[in-house]
Amino acid sequence: FFYLKKRKLNPKINTLVKRPFKQQVQDGFSNYRIIDKNNMLMICEYNHRNEPEELVFIRINRTLVKKNLKHSGRMLIAEYPYEPSLTEMRSDFAHYLK
Repeated sequence: FFYLKKRKLNPKINTLVKRPFKQQVQDGFSNYRIIDKNNMLMICEYNHRNEPEELVFIRINRTLVKKNLKHSGRMLIAEYPYEPSLTEMRSDFAHYLK
């Protein structure tokens, strides 16, 4: 005699948990400090006076058609119509985050 056991499908196993965008940016750019300010993410580092130096502003603007990268002094203002991937952000911010 052979006993066949019927397998039950568990729907909880295959669910994907999406992390918040701020957490994804923090994990991708762990050398810098990520600050959420006015619905924008600010990638900054602290100077010798313990003040944040803004390097990159990330703004998600759903009304845009394509991404927009603007230079403003020493910082970069990056506007995306979607949540960008880490590889895309690394390639866009490579000049500013050395």
